[in-house]
Amino acid sequence: MVTLYITSIERHCGKKLITMGLIERLRRDGFKVGYFKPMGHFPIKVDNIITDRGAWLIYRLFELEDPIELICPVVVTQDLIMQNYDRDVTGLQERIEDAFEKISREKDVVIVGCDNNFSEGSSLGVSGIQLIKLLNTSALFVERYACDFCIDFLLELKKVIGDPMIGVVFNQVNDLHVDEVKKLVLPFLDRKHMTLFGSLPQDTLLGSIGVSDLVDHLSADVVGGKDKLDGLVENFLVGGMQVDKFISYLLKKPGSGIIVGGDRTDIQLVAIENGVKCLILSGNLYPNNTIVTRAEAKGVPILVVKDDTYTVAKNVKAMVGQFSLQKREKIDHGIKLVGQAFDFEKLYERLNLVPR
Repeated sequence: MVTLYITSIERHCGKKLITMGLIERLRRDGFKVGYFKPMGHFPIKVDNIITDRGAWLIYRLFELEDPIELICPVVVTQDLIMQNYDRDVTGLQERIEDAFEKISREKDVVIVGCDNNFSEGSSLGVSGIQLIKLLNTSALFVERYACDFCIDFLLELKKVIGDPMIGVVFNQVNDLHVDEVKKLVLPFLDRKHMTLFGSLPQDTLLGSIGVSDLVDHLSADVVGGKDKLDGLVENFLVGGMQVDKFISYLLKKPGSGIIVGGDRTDIQLVAIENGVKCLILSGNLYPNNTIVTRAEAKGVPILVVKDDTYTVAKNVKAMVGQFSLQKREKIDHGIKLVGQAFDFEKLYERLNLVPR
């Protein structure tokens, strides 16, 4: 039985995306695959069971047979954190080992996930280093590639982790770095005995946010287009400029979400007529009847928020990494992307796996 731990140096790098892509392909190649998340950090209650939101998503997506309480045996709640500050919590490693032993029965491969990064769980005695030893797992890192900074971190971690660190997959690689990764970084990492298993391009759909998520997390009041909240916003523009310049930007990024002051009716009307995904009006200023009527006719939701334009833009930017895989459309697209960009032959060779 092979165990593969999917982790990272930073948060929101695409670990869940890679995990889903791996499970999908491994299953298709005839392997019996288990999923295990030792510690979950986003508690939800399902049928009177406290579990983790990400674990529950994968459990439902792949219709896993193992009980959800075994798939994610430790859920980090605020009570657990406070208890650990007061006195060291004991028994977590034993709970994880016991659940993993049950999950791994009759499996060819078990994919182990984490939420934040390699250091998570250190204060509770179950960090990435400890999990690698505890579960006897190989570690695959998922990182955003922007420069050589992440490579420095990876090479230093390799010195600490050693052979169990089998390599890295880069995510969100923009067009400017595609050739650099292929021609320079890949052979360099090979020379340093670290395998690069793939480079996934930057993808606007995967980085999109559902309009309904914007409503919830911006505490917005919806005053138009209430039946169009299931849309996905791939780009955002701040409408703080002259109308002619705004139009030129809008034409380059159709289907954007527009963040604009509630008093900028000129920008609002132009945005609606060009079929944007939504309007986010800042400053708690409500649109006039003309704007609402046109928005209803064009099917454009209008979200009114209390914060100023700058704060709204900052909050939206922070949301992008948190809502990368919530809708089935994005999940299917992401799994397909992993299938195209990830070198499964190289992975199978490294882990001594033979497709059936």
